[in-house]
Amino acid sequence: MELTESWRDVMPQPLLERYRFAETRNAAMLIRSTHPQEFEDLCRVLEAFYFDLDRIVRPGGSKHLISLELDEAFRELGWREGRYDQELTTTLTLEPYRAAGERAKRRRSTVNEYGGHKIDNVKGRIGLDVEWNPKDGNLDRDFGNFRALYDGGALDAGVIVTRTVTGMRDLWVDTIARSKEIAPSEAWANEWAQRIEKTPNDPLGTSTTSNFEKLVPRVKRGDGGGCPILAIAITTELYDWPHDLDMAIRNLARSVDRGVTPERLGHRMGLVHTDAIAPELLRSDDDLEDQ
Repeated sequence: MELTESWRDVMPQPLLERYRFAETRNAAMLIRSTHPQEFEDLCRVLEAFYFDLDRIVRPGGSKHLISLELDEAFRELGWREGRYDQELTTTLTLEPYRAAGERAKRRRSTVNEYGGHKIDNVKGRIGLDVEWNPKDGNLDRDFGNFRALYDGGALDAGVIVTRTVTGMRDLWVDTIARSKEIAPSEAWANEWAQRIEKTPNDPLGTSTTSNFEKLVPRVKRGDGGGCPILAIAITTELYDWPHDLDMAIRNLARSVDRGVTPERLGHRMGLVHTDAIAPELLRSDDDLEDQ
């Protein structure tokens, strides 16, 4: 499928400089033209987002802080988690054979249920999934959801926010390695020591996870079917580079030991005014599948 580039004309220039984009069927133009509020929300969140050392040096878990705070910002703007379910009823009607004395039609129906998958954020007729460091199968599931919901008339376009692997993985590996080199050299409290120990050396490894570079081929081969797809990638241009990495690591260690709660995207945007995180945001990406 031929990729379109309407995003070059409609996305604000600061976003073009910090994110990477791919789309089908002029998805960015369609969203801006037909769903201006959803487009405004998307740009507002992307413009306010950046990540820092605190996001890199973190234990593994079911949901990374970056995914959590992006979802939180969208929820505060009125987007809601959605679940895709579909029921197909097939009816076979047998006509009567009057020569055999039959008078009535006979009907036999079967019902097949599909779905049970979630979409991270839905507003109006736009679906948006945040896939920061997804398992390989997550992208296929996202495309399948968008395709089915578009064909069923429930959505007009799908958006996927993910990350690049180019430059990003090296940044993560090098920063974590330096943090672990510094950690044993000083007497930190138990909180920081545990956090360093639990932080994986290469959390963005590509053997079982996906990224923008793996997503684009899926977009090109038309995995979204007729559904316009807008793919957006977080890049290293969004990293808040510290002037002195070693000093930044030590400052972060002290703040963790003091129990300081990191400022989230929703705080910076003036949408969230509490340190508490809504429990539904803490669920893993697969929790809803079992409900």
